[in-house]
Amino acid sequence: MASGAGSPRCLLAGNQSVWCFPAIVQLDVDRRVLSARKIETWTQALNLTDLPALVKSPVSNGWMDLSVVRQQVLDYCGSLQLEGQPYGVVRNRDLSEAPATLYASCDVAWIRACMGEELTKTLEPSQRRQWIDHINSYARDDGTYVGGRHSLQHANGMVIGALAALGGRQKRPVTLYEEFDDVDEIKPWLEKIHWERLWGASHLFWGGRHCYSLSSHCSDAWREQVFHWLDDNLDRTTGWWRHGVPQAGRHIEVLGGAAHIWPIYQHHQRRFPYPQQVIDSVLAMQQPDGSWLGFGNYMELDALYGLAYMHSLAPDHRPGDIAAAARRHGRLMQQHYAGYLAAAPNAHSLLAVVSTLALLQKLDPNHFRDDVHWCDIFSDRLFYRTDRVECIAAPCEPDFE
Repeated sequence: MASGAGSPRCLLAGNQSVWCFPAIVQLDVDRRVLSARKIETWTQALNLTDLPALVKSPVSNGWMDLSVVRQQVLDYCGSLQLEGQPYGVVRNRDLSEAPATLYASCDVAWIRACMGEELTKTLEPSQRRQWIDHINSYARDDGTYVGGRHSLQHANGMVIGALAALGGRQKRPVTLYEEFDDVDEIKPWLEKIHWERLWGASHLFWGGRHCYSLSSHCSDAWREQVFHWLDDNLDRTTGWWRHGVPQAGRHIEVLGGAAHIWPIYQHHQRRFPYPQQVIDSVLAMQQPDGSWLGFGNYMELDALYGLAYMHSLAPDHRPGDIAAAARRHGRLMQQHYAGYLAAAPNAHSLLAVVSTLALLQKLDPNHFRDDVHWCDIFSDRLFYRTDRVECIAAPCEPDFE
């Protein structure tokens, strides 16, 4: 669909398409109205082979140039900055009415760090200070952060990762650890998690127990007790938690939930007991189109993280099947990425896609290339430096350097 001076156009307005000449040479799409998937469906119905050129595809001859993706994503993140506001005050998507949120500011820091940027080196000190101060403006007196889309624990984890990447500290000591920071509190707290809805419940573990396990206050005895309980409650046939507790939601939720718990094993170099079973389980869940739940969903990231991490523990177990699964998902990514970015995604969803690309760079390097190493949100220890980010006694200095 090439355009030229005076070319006829077709405009998509709301759910209506305004017909023009039979030979359409330019298509204008309002991405606030139609999603990337709807745009794609519409163009295919008209036998138009190319999507509107809102984002140039970085795919050529079957491989994806991640250096191009990096620049496109950086440009998009830049468009989220609110004009006239301190650096790091960003809206959650590139729409004029979209609000600035805590999660958006954290997500953009994670995104840029996932793509290999060292924010403590690339940003001016004043930019870092403004960004850190904005994140900490959401801190309450008890050290928790408001304005999140998930639990207080999940928001805590997002803040820790963002501040670690920026070189900052939390504003106040975090009190939410107090309900489980003693050894005798470990089992009661774990027992009361709603394991029947593991995906949601695991957020409490990820942003709570896992982050605390990396705190300077945490003891080896505390960590050992947590690992003992987790090991004892694994299902030995599938590798999922919690043995004997069926899921109340969709069965695939066990995958999303497990992905929030595996990092405590990985970051403390504690061997996960059943890597082969997890590999088998994750591979069995993949759909024919290469997805697990749907393109751009965090479940896609969780699945690839599970395959990459468990493959590192059991490298001889089904390596060919793992590579094939990554390739199937890679083709899905290459097909939908440009349309997805053109549809003004929210920053939290974009973080999932960027992290998925990092795992594809690891699992399928022949088709996802960059001279910069990308990292995913679970594996990289950078995002879990609780010991460097935590505030021991308020007030805390914003920088730990």
